Amino acid sequence: MAPQEQQRDVVTAAIERVLKAERDGVEALRGSEGQARELLAQARAQAGAIGRRTDTCIAKLHAAYLKKIQRDIEALAGPAADAGGRAPYDQMALRAAARRVAAKLTGGA
Repeated sequence: MAPQEQQRDVVTAAIERVLKAERDGVEALRGSEGQARELLAQARAQAGAIGRRTDTCIAKLHAAYLKKIQRDIEALAGPAADAGGRAPYDQMALRAAARRVAAKLTGGA
């Protein structure tokens, strides 16, 4: 084989190695893109689950506070009205008590 042909074979082999490296790189990149899509889908699913659990906790907390407020209102109302339908407290006392409860619940007291 002539020196020129040997040199051409070396150059051809080098070009083939470069092209193979490029193909391998493109294939690795496609694989990484697929993995990234899978990770993104998993992260979105986890975020959705966290959001649903958060909504459930907030709803339970809200319901518990509503029950507590109702109990507080009932406690402030005191004993049931007498036989004539009159409450044992006057309107001024009830308004003042309601303001105190509202202030307590909103952190104003």
